[in-house]
Amino acid sequence: MAKRVAGVSVALLTWLLVLPSVGLAQVSCHPNIFGGQDCTAPEGRASSHPNIFGGQNTTFSDGSRYESRTNIFGGEDITTPHGVVESHPNIFGGQDYRLPNRSHIESHPNIFGGQDYRGPDGSAMSCCPNIFGGQDCR
Repeated sequence: MAKRVAGVSVALLTWLLVLPSVGLAQVSCHPNIFGGQDCTAPEGRASSHPNIFGGQNTTFSDGSRYESRTNIFGGEDITTPHGVVESHPNIFGGQDYRLPNRSHIESHPNIFGGQDYRGPDGSAMSCCPNIFGGQDCR
């Protein structure tokens, strides 16, 4: 994902947007030697690397695989076992996400150099850069 907002990886986005069990749990990511990111959450680990479509391939500790590619709207399409998550830029400098179940999540930049995410149920998560060049979210 060469043009992803604030360097958020597919692994991080998937945990935040697709897997409801994460909720407001902490997710921490750092760059890996393959040009992607390694992320850790209470639910397990994920590792990503760039693919030929301008996106990322991500593998989770349970063996599930996710693939992203840029779309014509300036965002990304993330293909998951649960369906496709589509994104596009919003007027707040963040991204709007449409989940496979048609619900929406929006993000906007925060004062810490990261993104704040608001889910369809009103839940919120805030991400900020960490000292490893990745993101920490709570």
